[in-house]
Amino acid sequence: MLKWSWGTIEIRHEPDGDLMLTRDDILSRVKDKPWVSPFVKIVGVYSPSEKLIQIYENHARNACSGAAAWAVYHYKRSSPLVVDAHRDGVRDIFTLKLGKCELNLKPSYSSAGIEAVELVEDKIHVTYAGLAGGGVGSTLCRALADGVDGAEIHEEGGGDKLGRATLVIPMMTKIHIGVDDTDRPGAGATWSLANEIAFQVGKKKGIEYLNHTLVQLYPGTPEKTTNCVATVLTFAVAQDRVSFLKKEVMTRFSELTLSKHTGLAFWTGISIPDKIIRFSNLARNEVVTIEQMRSIAEDAEIQLQPITGERGLIGAVAGLGYAERQEEAVRLE
Repeated sequence: MLKWSWGTIEIRHEPDGDLMLTRDDILSRVKDKPWVSPFVKIVGVYSPSEKLIQIYENHARNACSGAAAWAVYHYKRSSPLVVDAHRDGVRDIFTLKLGKCELNLKPSYSSAGIEAVELVEDKIHVTYAGLAGGGVGSTLCRALADGVDGAEIHEEGGGDKLGRATLVIPMMTKIHIGVDDTDRPGAGATWSLANEIAFQVGKKKGIEYLNHTLVQLYPGTPEKTTNCVATVLTFAVAQDRVSFLKKEVMTRFSELTLSKHTGLAFWTGISIPDKIIRFSNLARNEVVTIEQMRSIAEDAEIQLQPITGERGLIGAVAGLGYAERQEEAVRLE
């Protein structure tokens, strides 16, 4: 590998002729290209047991929801590596399987896609390709995102040209944390306390706060405070920071809860298992017991953590089944 300095920028020239560029390198290349609109952040998580990767992309300037919708539509059509793709406002979430494929890109019909998803040590390598504006998005715009370690720009794209780039993203772990019963009659609110805790913890090194979900549970539960709603917090965390994340969340809830029944439930992975979803559905339609909750927790490898008591563990586990189904989770059927 050859190395040389370009001002204060180090560029590494790979043997195959592609350039491995840092964010500063990209900035120097696009300063005279006003059509390059940087993505805000890209986060990647990997689940070894499922052999799946998820990529969270906060689209250009955190405002470009139209392009986010465009990417979801085209990537699902063009690439067999895309297991699922959906848009959450200006953020795209792609669930991917490992491998390589050949894209048959066609203007207007399937204009961009993902042609390779690989693991290299503790990094995720994703190769994007696209035609015209989709090519610029696949290369320069994404490469400028916070969270990208580097990018090999194979072809820059733009105009009527193909753009291709391989982005290098740190491999993180995805953790869902269910929480319930932090308030008491007359004071407190679990959803907002959980959000504030997650927001502060998400500022820590190696931790990204991804999602906040409210899950409506059975309104006839006699021990409810008022609305009988659990909360689930979802994080991406560096592999060497998992224990820190859990301890930090437990400590903050211990210090700030108003209830004697607060409980947390931790589940690690990407696709919520059907067995957890079935328990969540049960808890949304009838009263469930601590024994039922413990049984599913053991079967589904959910880590239970009483904070001030055990009763809140029921809602904490029940919320996990809807961890990323926000629109459905709030409904009463």
